[in-house]
Amino acid sequence: MNARVAIPLLTIAVFGAGYFAGWWIGRTGCKVPPPPPSLLGELSPSGDENATTPRPAPTPSPNFSYLASQIERLRPQIEEFRKRMDEIDREMDRRIDRILQPEQKEAFQELVRNGELYRAREDAERASSVPLTAEEVRELQRRPLQRLLTIIVVPMRLHWNTKQLKLDETQREQLREILEWRREQFIALVDQSPPPSLELSTLAPLAGRLVEPEKK
Repeated sequence: MNARVAIPLLTIAVFGAGYFAGWWIGRTGCKVPPPPPSLLGELSPSGDENATTPRPAPTPSPNFSYLASQIERLRPQIEEFRKRMDEIDREMDRRIDRILQPEQKEAFQELVRNGELYRAREDAERASSVPLTAEEVRELQRRPLQRLLTIIVVPMRLHWNTKQLKLDETQREQLREILEWRREQFIALVDQSPPPSLELSTLAPLAGRLVEPEKK
């Protein structure tokens, strides 16, 4: 893997890990209490305890027209990227299935079915004619990052699958090798693909719903 790809992937993984950590804390209900008012007052420029903290700048709205034009221009590369990624995932599933005991295979197939249901929901989103909102577009742009984390950060999925499938130590090491193989295949694919192919891979199938919202 060359430096052109390694540096962006490392950067995405680091920032994505922070994003995932925040998402995980929110999901598990492990809330961090807000600082006391006195602390906020001490940190304010005026020293006034009643001073309010500045509000974060609003997230800019996606440029619907630009995204649609980028998808149209790169559609062949995006579709090829999605197709090859699906092939890698199917081969990974076959390799995992071969290391499992019969009772573990059943649990693994349940995980595979859940993935298929998720893709079916994505297909339903694709079939809809309702225009996407700005927040939906932002979420679709974040999805590849979430998926990238589970591919690049091998210990994350290794931990989940070991627990879900009740793997022994030998199987755990076999799974680690499979996940590392998938990571290498993914990095090689990214190395050969235009960067927007990853960023736009989830949004591309819904390009028909990228309708610029009417300005009020």
